[in-house]
Amino acid sequence: MTVVRGWPSLTVALNDRTSPARSFIQERFGRWQDLQARYREAVGPLAVPGGQANAGTIGCAFDWMVRFMVHPRPDLRLALIGVRIPLVRQAVHELARMLGYPDRDGSGGVGTAQFSGPVAGSEADHQLLARACWALALLTDLYRVGPTPGSPLMALAPRSITAEKLLDLASPAAVEELRALRASAERVLLPALAARRGAWALGPTFAGSSVMNADADLIAAGLLLELKTGLGSKRRDGTRRSSLEAPIIMQLLGYVLLDFSDEFAINAVGVYNARYAHLATWCLSELLAELAGRPVDVKEERAAFHDLLASGSA
Repeated sequence: MTVVRGWPSLTVALNDRTSPARSFIQERFGRWQDLQARYREAVGPLAVPGGQANAGTIGCAFDWMVRFMVHPRPDLRLALIGVRIPLVRQAVHELARMLGYPDRDGSGGVGTAQFSGPVAGSEADHQLLARACWALALLTDLYRVGPTPGSPLMALAPRSITAEKLLDLASPAAVEELRALRASAERVLLPALAARRGAWALGPTFAGSSVMNADADLIAAGLLLELKTGLGSKRRDGTRRSSLEAPIIMQLLGYVLLDFSDEFAINAVGVYNARYAHLATWCLSELLAELAGRPVDVKEERAAFHDLLASGSA
């Protein structure tokens, strides 16, 4: 199948109301009001309030934290892609060795992205791991959005960066918030994933990702899972509530559609909001039928989405 390049990332496309990709998903699977109502009713109160740490970095750091919770040495290449200075790359490899990665020919291992799970997670000290995840999140942002004014990374002299200096970027407030988010995941998320035996993937990309850049958080034996740390909206009394927003639904569907070859055999999708210690999962075929208002042939929908991308009408 030949596909024309030139599309924005999936996230960007779904945030653009004029995007044909967004229209494709919304027109075919836009009946999500009942799903959203059920989600709101099921979610409990806020369990982990926000703190002084940057919310965006916390979200990315928690993604890294979960990867280490489900595998002892997750793939670190996402944090290395945006790094161009050799000494900084060396510091990341040094950090990897501190976390138990093997040293391969002096270069350091970058870890595993796909494996047969579930397996035991990292045995690294929890505080060390939280600080490391914060550093990996900052490095990931460097790749995703480029050098950002105000980023703690920008305050470091590139030629003097070491693993210890990367670890020192995490404030006590950031470490404490990640500790609380980890505790909720250990209580709610990990037990739910423990029964999912089969092929797992961390930060998976899809056949369609070469055209429309997209990488999900986690696939556990057919369950495509998005990790969220959003605080939710405020009620009139000042308390917070979580909601299943349309962009999140469309994002999950976008990942499913971009898996053109059914490489990951996705049969369920879900959202885990760590701040609410709430996990919601849905059988894919049942969810698609509800959102479409009719039985859905996933293979046909993927082919139609592929044809849309192949048209080059970004």
